[in-house]
Amino acid sequence: MKRLQNKIAGSRTSLPVAFVYSAVVWLLAGLIQDGLWLQYGCFALSALLVMRMNNRNLLIRIFSRSVSVSFIFLFCAAVFLFHSWKGGIAQVCVIASLLLLFDCYQDKSAIERTYYLFLLLGIASFFDIHVFLYVPVFWLMMKVIVYSICWRTFLSSLLGLITPYWLLAGWAIYHYRESFTDHFTHDFVPETFSFSYGVDALSPIQVGFILFTVFLMVFCSIHFIRKSYLDKIRVRQLYYSFILLAGYSLLIILLLPDHEGLAIRVLILATSPLLGHFMALTNTRLTNIAFCILTVAILLFTGFNLWTSSSIF
Repeated sequence: MKRLQNKIAGSRTSLPVAFVYSAVVWLLAGLIQDGLWLQYGCFALSALLVMRMNNRNLLIRIFSRSVSVSFIFLFCAAVFLFHSWKGGIAQVCVIASLLLLFDCYQDKSAIERTYYLFLLLGIASFFDIHVFLYVPVFWLMMKVIVYSICWRTFLSSLLGLITPYWLLAGWAIYHYRESFTDHFTHDFVPETFSFSYGVDALSPIQVGFILFTVFLMVFCSIHFIRKSYLDKIRVRQLYYSFILLAGYSLLIILLLPDHEGLAIRVLILATSPLLGHFMALTNTRLTNIAFCILTVAILLFTGFNLWTSSSIF
């Protein structure tokens, strides 16, 4: 017997409906009035990259677009992120980097792909310097999850990271731009480090949304860990990377101010596959009720964030 959650997760129309839903949300958020076309383009490209990640890595062992749908609905609930075009570009680069990272699975000769994935991270750091905080996690995933690290790929990653700044430094020196280092000293280092500092930089609705997303991550992670033996080893490893990214993003949110919301964006990205896995691969009366409650909660967050963040209302 197929329950509501399984019908939605396995439907071929769920993704087109989700894109229509996202367009409506963005319109209500001020897509036309505030000229959020670049931000919406970054969101749409991010959703397509998540869909590519799901299809290429077979994150769900049955036909389902629940990973992409989960990303769209979760991101649309975070209306307060819509106005940051810098955060949108950084988000696209991080997702593309993850795609390249997963393509390097058990391939220590993937020097070119490693270079390009860290080149993307370097480019993303132009728009949000806090991308550099994720570099050690990418190295850790290369070591313990993807099994692609060796001295050649490590050197390739360093070269990819410094390439954008190498080119930018040459331009800055040629034009005598003394503000080149301000990108590091002013944007990266906060005045103080504390848990309260990071939380105080967020609004109550942002804190509520983060707590809800963390609850989803923990709840769906427990389901995945209990049922992970049914998935292939490679798929398990990729889901462990999502759990690692989500936990690390939460730590960054607690320690550092919000800025462009990169950590929240990565938290949404990492939670979406876990939520999609739960939605597509459970089939009990209790999980169906939980799915309905979670869906209503996401819609309520979306409505409230539209009310408080949109220039239309």
